[in-house]
Amino acid sequence: MEVLLPIVVLGGAGLLCYVIGRLSLSRSLTGCVALVAILGSGHVVYQLSESLDEGIVVGWPATGPELPLQSYLRADHLGIFLAAVALLLAGFVAVYSMRYMHRRNIGKFYALLLTMTAGIIGIGFAGDLFTMFVLFEVMSIASFILVAFEREEWEPVEAGVKYLVISTVGGLMALLGIAIVYSYTGSLDLAALPSLLAGDAGSAQLLTVAALFIVGFGVKTALVPMHTWLPDAHAAAPSGISAMLSGIVIEAGLITMLKALLAIGLANTGLLLVLIALLTMFVGNLVALRQSDLKRMFAYSSIAQMGYIFMGVGLALGYSNIAAFSGMRGGLYHILNHAIMKGGAFLCAGAFLYLLGTRDMRKLAGIGRSLPILGVCFVIFALALAGTPPFNGFFSKVLLVRAGADVGGWGLFMAVMLILNSVISLFYYVGAINTVVFGPIPDNRPKRLKPMPFLIALPIVVLAVLVLAMGVYPDLGLMIVDPAAQQLATMIGFG
Repeated sequence: MEVLLPIVVLGGAGLLCYVIGRLSLSRSLTGCVALVAILGSGHVVYQLSESLDEGIVVGWPATGPELPLQSYLRADHLGIFLAAVALLLAGFVAVYSMRYMHRRNIGKFYALLLTMTAGIIGIGFAGDLFTMFVLFEVMSIASFILVAFEREEWEPVEAGVKYLVISTVGGLMALLGIAIVYSYTGSLDLAALPSLLAGDAGSAQLLTVAALFIVGFGVKTALVPMHTWLPDAHAAAPSGISAMLSGIVIEAGLITMLKALLAIGLANTGLLLVLIALLTMFVGNLVALRQSDLKRMFAYSSIAQMGYIFMGVGLALGYSNIAAFSGMRGGLYHILNHAIMKGGAFLCAGAFLYLLGTRDMRKLAGIGRSLPILGVCFVIFALALAGTPPFNGFFSKVLLVRAGADVGGWGLFMAVMLILNSVISLFYYVGAINTVVFGPIPDNRPKRLKPMPFLIALPIVVLAVLVLAMGVYPDLGLMIVDPAAQQLATMIGFG
C-alpha cells in the first residue's frame, strides 16, 4: 500500500485544492495545501528509497499480478528517481504559482498540477504495461488542460488542441502496441514479458510493437519529427506549467518508452534512437537560433536537450556490453539537471512576462539590469543549459561524452556532435543574455516596474543555487541517479 500512497495523497489533495480554491479564491491557502501534499508524497518516496536500500520489496498489491490483466505498482530505483525529480520541480512550481497565477481558477490549476504529478509518479512505479499506459494518459490529460489554461486568449487554446490531437494519435499507437503484446503473450507484466518473449527478438511482431512504442511514446518526448506540438504548447502554457512540461513531462515520456522497450526485450533499438537523437539535437538547436520569443527559444532548446538525453540512452541500448551503465548514467543525470536548469529558465521567463507582459526578447532588453538578482539567475540558467562549467549542465554532458568515448567509433562521433551542438546553443544563449540582461532599455518602458513578488523570485533563486551546487558537487545528484542507472543496466543485461 505504501507505494500507492504518493499517488493517493496527490490525487486527494488535488480534489481538496479544487474545493478550497472554489470556495476561498485564496492562492496562498490553495498553494499551501498543494505544497504540503507534495512534501508529504516526497517523504513517502524517501521512505520507499530507504526500504529499497534495505532490500525490502514494496509493491501494491503486495503479491504482484495474479491475473493477466491485474494492475499493480512496484517500487524500484527508476521509479524513485522519476518521482523525486517530479516532486522537486512540482514543489517549486507550487510556490511560484501562489503569486503568478490568477486567483479566479486557482483551485483548478493546483488540482491539475497535482494530478499531472501523480501520473508521472505512477509511470515510474507501474509494474505492467496497462497501468503504465493509464497513468501516462492521466499525466497527458492534465497537461492538455494546463496548456490551454489561459483560455481567454486564442494562442493557448490553439496550442492545447494541437497538443491534444497529436498526443492522442501517439497514445492510440502505443495502445495498439500494448494490445499486440497481450494477444501474443497473454500477459502485460513488465517483469515477466522479457522471459515470455526471449525467443522472439527480431520477429516481425516485436519490431512492429517497437515501432509503435517509439512513435506512440516518442510524441510525448518531442523527438523529431514528432516535436511540432512542443514549441507552441510550452510557449503558450502558464510559465510554471512550461517548466513542468519541459522539465519532467517529456522526460516521463522517455521513461515510459524505455520501460516498454525493455519489457519486450528490444534493447537493440538503441542505434535507431541514437540516429533520432542526432536529428533531434540539431533541429532543436538550429531552430532555436532564429527565435526572438524567449519561451519559444527555451522550448526548442528542450528539443535539443532531449536529443542529448536520447544519445545516452541510445548508446546504452545499442552498445550495452560497453555503455549500459555509463550511457544511462549520463542520460538520467541530464534529465535531473535539465529539470532544474530548464525549470528555472522558464520560471525566470515567466517573471519577466509577469512584469512586462511580453515574451519578445527585444522588448525585454535590459530587464536583467533593472532586476539584478533575476538577471544573475537568468545568466546561470542560460550558461548551464549551454553546458558551460562550473554549472550542472556541464557535468552531465561530460558523462554523455564519456559514454560516447567508451564506445568509440560511432559513439565518439556522437560525442563530437554533442560538443558541436553545445557550441551552437552557446550562440543563442549568449545572444539572449546580451539582450535580456545587458541590452539597452527601450525608451517606452515604464521608469518603475511593479514589485516582484517574493514567492515568484524565491523558487528562481533556489533553483539557480541548485544549478551551481550540483555543478560543483555532482554527487548531490548521483546519489539518486546511480541506483536507477544500475537498475536499467541490469535490465539490459549488463549490470
